[in-house]
Amino acid sequence: MELMKITDQNPVYCSMVVETKQEKIDFYNAVENCESKLSDYVNKEIEFNNVYLQKTEVMEKDDKGNFTGVINDAVKIVLITPDGQGIASTSKGVLTSLYALFNIFGTPDTWDEPMHVRVKQVNTSKGRTLKLEVL
Repeated sequence: MELMKITDQNPVYCSMVVETKQEKIDFYNAVENCESKLSDYVNKEIEFNNVYLQKTEVMEKDDKGNFTGVINDAVKIVLITPDGQGIASTSKGVLTSLYALFNIFGTPDTWDEPMHVRVKQVNTSKGRTLKLEVL
């Protein structure tokens, strides 16, 4: 599953096939106009049938939520729901969950139905992260 590993050589992965103008519009709006953050869904169930991953950079925050000026590499994750809504995150835990999910269930373009998951928040040695629990 190296195809979706996000690296400098492979900075984007998209499970959607977009050919028509309307499909491109729908995809663009799902990815670029995300009104939902995955962190808003902690302990809630969601379903998605497509995924978009893009290498990006994020500014680090301190314990009080203030930007420190330090820039870190990250991956923008957008889970795209069956109704075309995008749910965004940059959580490393979610990225790890997706890689495991793809290795076990295949990539979204091979699924017969949307994936049902529960968003979990777990403690780590560096604080907290989000993970996906398959239902």
